[in-house]
Amino acid sequence: MSKEKEKVHHSTGIMNKMRDKMPVIIIILIIAFLATIIFEWGMNYLGMNNQNFVFAKVNGEEIKAQDYDLMVQQRVQQMREQNNGKDVDDATLQSIRDQVWQEMLQQTLVKQELKKLGIEATNAEVLDWIYQRPETLPEPILRNFKDSTGVFNMAAYQQALTLKSPEATTFWNQVENYLREMIVSQKLQSTIASSVIVTEGDVLQRYKELWQPLTFQYAFLDVNSITDTNVFAVNDQELKDYYEKNKFEFKQQEAVKLKYIIFPDNPTAEDSAQTKKVLAALSKEFKNVQEADSALIKFVNFNSATPYNNEFQKPNAIGKGALGFLFEAKPGDVSEVIIDQDGYKVVRLLESKDGTDTYVKASHILVNFGTDTADAKKKADEILARVKAGEDFGTLASQLSQEPNANQSRGELGWFGKGTMVKEFEDAAYNNAPGSIVGPVKTTFGYHIIKVEGKSNKEFRFAELKETVKPSNRTRELAKTTATDFMNDVQGGQNFDSLAKFLNFPVAVSPEITKDGTFPLVNNNRNLVKWAFDSKVGSIHTPVKVQGGYALFQIVEKLQEGYKNFDSIKVSILKPKVVLEKKFAALKNTALDLKTKIQGNDLTTLLNQLPGLKVEKIDSMKTATPDPKMNNDMEIGYSLLQLSDGTISDPIRTQRGIYIINMINNPPLNQQDYLEKAPNIRKELMMQKQQMAVQEWLQNLQTKADIEDNRDMFF
Repeated sequence: MSKEKEKVHHSTGIMNKMRDKMPVIIIILIIAFLATIIFEWGMNYLGMNNQNFVFAKVNGEEIKAQDYDLMVQQRVQQMREQNNGKDVDDATLQSIRDQVWQEMLQQTLVKQELKKLGIEATNAEVLDWIYQRPETLPEPILRNFKDSTGVFNMAAYQQALTLKSPEATTFWNQVENYLREMIVSQKLQSTIASSVIVTEGDVLQRYKELWQPLTFQYAFLDVNSITDTNVFAVNDQELKDYYEKNKFEFKQQEAVKLKYIIFPDNPTAEDSAQTKKVLAALSKEFKNVQEADSALIKFVNFNSATPYNNEFQKPNAIGKGALGFLFEAKPGDVSEVIIDQDGYKVVRLLESKDGTDTYVKASHILVNFGTDTADAKKKADEILARVKAGEDFGTLASQLSQEPNANQSRGELGWFGKGTMVKEFEDAAYNNAPGSIVGPVKTTFGYHIIKVEGKSNKEFRFAELKETVKPSNRTRELAKTTATDFMNDVQGGQNFDSLAKFLNFPVAVSPEITKDGTFPLVNNNRNLVKWAFDSKVGSIHTPVKVQGGYALFQIVEKLQEGYKNFDSIKVSILKPKVVLEKKFAALKNTALDLKTKIQGNDLTTLLNQLPGLKVEKIDSMKTATPDPKMNNDMEIGYSLLQLSDGTISDPIRTQRGIYIINMINNPPLNQQDYLEKAPNIRKELMMQKQQMAVQEWLQNLQTKADIEDNRDMFF
């Protein structure tokens, strides 16, 4: 091969490599300091004209429904590809919609702010990066020019710069756009973070939290240990005094309260029948499709809600209905449509084998000990006698078992292996033959009457077509129509609560919602919040799509900015606070008294002074990672670091109670170690503060923005 041909071949190889890796560069722009924000400058997904429906505005700038919906569909498609073609459920779809909305909102706000600040990347800055500092290019670009050892190949890079092919031109245009966005983001970061300062004191404090080993004793007085009924006696004057003294706690922004009901769009019997019909139609082809050449795998992955699983599965991992079929089936047999706990399914047995582990299927009836163990034993004996006399075990379990949900489960526990149940129960189940009635068996939970229903060491390899039943468009539309009819009736004069009670819809009441708050069930819908503040008490909003159906919201109260009314918070808020303060006051007096009784700086000498007092010694603890003995109490860390050796602290209050500390060893600062670690600590603190600054900046932009959000009218 001639040198010229070698050069052409080598150049083509570079372009193929770049083309192969191009999606890494152009699919998504990651800007570290903005975390989840993707800057998509000038992007117009469908090239729509001004006739597009506008479903949102941000400071007068339109966000179009088509653009939003296309981004949602792109995310949905990405998720489908990640999950072997499986569709997303309603909850995931709603989450994607909320995420896309938030991103589009933030993108629009950021672009507006960049324009206002005059931040841009010049051609000179982009070209300087490409030609003068290529070794500092971002990794998604740089990796295209690294050899097999990870070393940057300058010669290959310079050669790629000279290529004039359409592919090369496209690639370098994409690189320029990428770098332009990176430069803008760096400038924006610098602008936002310019006021961020990390002091030497910040670094030293963080070093001590991370690396200063403290050895100490502590005595802990739990606030919940106060049982003196006098503490709980609170009069009106005490409540008023606390209210006036701490009035800042009860500042109230302008707010609204809502009542709301949900009109569910749960799948109907018709939806269930349709799901069953679809699976039944697939079952014939499912029976005949071959395992060879991955045909069965492809068929399952395309038609099932869950991907193909080629592993042998044990009885405790298989649904009840499917397992019943598998025990009776021969390889190649295909079930009818099975209704199982996790959905509708058609199962095809591929292979079964004897495994090494034995599994037991059992049901039980539980009688709790209560306050009288002997009485519980007597009840269990009576139930056992009724079972042995021939009464139906499941019926008795649903009527008499004290296990939660026994009335639904009829006492069935399904299949379980060794180590799943408490030892006494396990031994009884494993040591008796199927069909046996055993008991009463005493465990820590109470007395059990056990019915052993089966034992097996079988394992199964099978293919499964599975679908969860989802509401059809017709079902959803019916729920929306019902909600609309309800709204019209209320607007026509009927009472919201009375009508809801008549139709058997539970009514919920929201907490207070401020102007920067959110509606229950609906994330980040500023238009709903704006409606609530602009509308009168009694107003009712059109049906809003939420997870699980449609919601109707009615305004029930408007609260003016100021202070919460004393009478409205007297019992629910003020009294618990005053009682808590009185508890802590009593606890502090106890702690101060105990401190005077410490002998020889040893807190264990207090154990005989107060029954139930907790005293522990902690060795070499860093305050950033509190000892589990202290329930990971982070509040005490700063106080610990202030104590010198041999010091007994004053009472230290935390949310859980009061500590008395005997500092045994708080060593001097290790200057050499501090100097070595300080640069990384400073860098970490700076990044944290910058991220907080960016988040606050974004939140401030969003709070001040004029946002018109009409998503609920479109989706």
